[in-house]
Amino acid sequence: MRNLMRRKHQRCAKDTAISYTYLNKTKQYGAIARNYSRFGMYFETYKLLVPGTMIVIRNHHSDTESVGIASAGLNSAGPAPTTACQELKTQIVGEVKRCEKIEEAAKPRYGIAVHYISPAA
Repeated sequence: MRNLMRRKHQRCAKDTAISYTYLNKTKQYGAIARNYSRFGMYFETYKLLVPGTMIVIRNHHSDTESVGIASAGLNSAGPAPTTACQELKTQIVGEVKRCEKIEEAAKPRYGIAVHYISPAA
């Protein structure tokens, strides 16, 4: 994960269960958001996503079982309360900007950087 201190906008480093779908598709994939801001998010998943892909991200708060995150072995940690932590959207469209393989993972896993499309004010 990249250094959070170099970001233009403050990010919340609170692990949160999410799911995502390809735009205009219905199949959901589980993931863990590792950090997020008003303008974007970094999450980890077992699926490779090509930069430029448009996805819909849904926040599931602590409801990890509904999208199979817990059974997939992606564990989330406790909260890190900051003002930025209030910026997590319930549902938002984003564009994948970066996808990096996480080498130290036993099972292939990817770090995904997403920029939100028209974030809410």
